[in-house]
Amino acid sequence: MKYRLLLCALGFVTCAQIARADDSPAIQATLNACYAGTGSCDIDLQGARKTIGTTLKIDPEYVTLRNATFDCEMTSGSCLYVSQEGFTHNTHRGSNRLEGLALYGNKSIDGITMNYSVTNDYVTDAATTLFNVSLQGFNHGLVLGSGVWGADMHGVLIGNGNVGIYIPPGTKDAGELSTFVGGTIYNNAVAGLDEESNVELTFVGTRFDFNNQQMILNGPTTFSGHIENTQNGKPEIVLKALPGVPAGSIYMSAGTTITVDGWNASSPQQPCYIQTSLAWNRIVVPATLWGFGGTQGAVCGPGKVVTWDRQAPDFQ
Repeated sequence: MKYRLLLCALGFVTCAQIARADDSPAIQATLNACYAGTGSCDIDLQGARKTIGTTLKIDPEYVTLRNATFDCEMTSGSCLYVSQEGFTHNTHRGSNRLEGLALYGNKSIDGITMNYSVTNDYVTDAATTLFNVSLQGFNHGLVLGSGVWGADMHGVLIGNGNVGIYIPPGTKDAGELSTFVGGTIYNNAVAGLDEESNVELTFVGTRFDFNNQQMILNGPTTFSGHIENTQNGKPEIVLKALPGVPAGSIYMSAGTTITVDGWNASSPQQPCYIQTSLAWNRIVVPATLWGFGGTQGAVCGPGKVVTWDRQAPDFQ
């Protein structure tokens, strides 16, 4: 407490933050009552603002948690950890979800992590559905780890952190087509999406706005929506490859829009729009693009680009 009061006096945190009690033990006790069968598993915090000082453990088989603002003040780990690690697997899945939550954090912690690191478990899914969830200011806003597949995200906002969506290297038993519907990934200092493990992702009507780089991909990604950034001297999308699996790819719909604000075709500031590592990095883009070119052309590396209708790209 004395250390936190000193931080307050020096202006690193507000005195209001110092004064707030840690609500996480009480919330975790409510969650645990659900898991034990002695309390409600539909937990509605009715719009309350809560201080989270210790990671909340969410069992995705059982609980719906909704309608709250969380100020996440731990110094490491993740604010919400979604997993069945430490719980009994009962195949008790329903329409469970995280809904109407706003999480505020800092760049030393993550927002929501879904993960289940149990060797050779091909049944248990650590995914839970997100509805209208906002993740602000984290190192990684949303982490999709091992044992996560088919996660559905609706209207999710992830911004003002380092990485919006992160898939760590070496994830296991994971990656079968998690889908984002709507939502915005924006103003992240490193990347909007950093996918390091060859998982399948789909975005439907999603916005990627003004991330330092928009996407880093090792797996197949389909995208419809809006991508916009200013010129910052870097490729917007990086396609990589891992041994023994298909190379990173991006398949964009006909209606997707791509814009680089301030782009000047006679004096581009970026080397290319997409950087590739292998000839079989697959790239399909809309027919008309603004700011897709660069000093080396539209694509750096050996990858090839075609439009969705297999016509010649119009890099204007």
